[in-house]
Amino acid sequence: MNAGTSGGIDSTPTTEPLWESRVVLKPRDPRALRSILGADMRHSEAQFAHKMIWTLFPGRPDAERSGLFLFHVERDQPFTAIIRSRHPPEDGLGGVWCIERTRPFQPVLRPEQRLRFRVRAVASRWEPRPGNKRGHRVDAVRFAWNRLPEAERSPERLEATAHAAAVDWLAGQGARCGFRALADEVAVLEYDLTSLSPEGRRGDGSRTIRFGALTYEGLLTVTEPESFRRMLASGIGSGRAYGNGLMQIAPAR
Repeated sequence: MNAGTSGGIDSTPTTEPLWESRVVLKPRDPRALRSILGADMRHSEAQFAHKMIWTLFPGRPDAERSGLFLFHVERDQPFTAIIRSRHPPEDGLGGVWCIERTRPFQPVLRPEQRLRFRVRAVASRWEPRPGNKRGHRVDAVRFAWNRLPEAERSPERLEATAHAAAVDWLAGQGARCGFRALADEVAVLEYDLTSLSPEGRRGDGSRTIRFGALTYEGLLTVTEPESFRRMLASGIGSGRAYGNGLMQIAPAR
């Protein structure tokens, strides 16, 4: 599959090409990473990935830091990732990265086109709050679980409720992002909970960030090619700075 936010590519239309790359962390001296990351960064795989991938885009001004890349971690050892970015990556640290491939990402899209897809995405929704017009962002699966009466929270019912919430969320995203994903053509493979301390610090009173990431794969139909193309560039769902939201696509058989 072609190569989930990121530095998080934003949804602003652009004529700039996108690039897709596969990179592997292969430092000549592993001790060199300590000076880049600090002593405790590796305790969080998500934060480790985010900080390391930023080193592939050296010298970018602060104005470009929003919307620079999406990424998806393929494996942790050795650390390997797919990156979709506005600029080709480069090993600005010298001898730390192996950039296995970089190529333009320019999928040809048309209405009613069928594609295979895979994505790890953080599904969230806005929960109404009294006195708060906008409400509060909550995990879509946990929101559905919380609405179940206590007496009905058997493992089977919780699993079915989580699956329905995941599929409903993806359908809603599709309506906004130019694709249609039917429930019987989508598998929800995993629901993974992650907790992060801001900037990798623990015990300093900072608010912990928690999110649940869903991994989907299956078939979809492109309904609006330009909206779909923007989603491929900007990602889907929240938590994109930590390896979520990059949709991988391939032609359907």
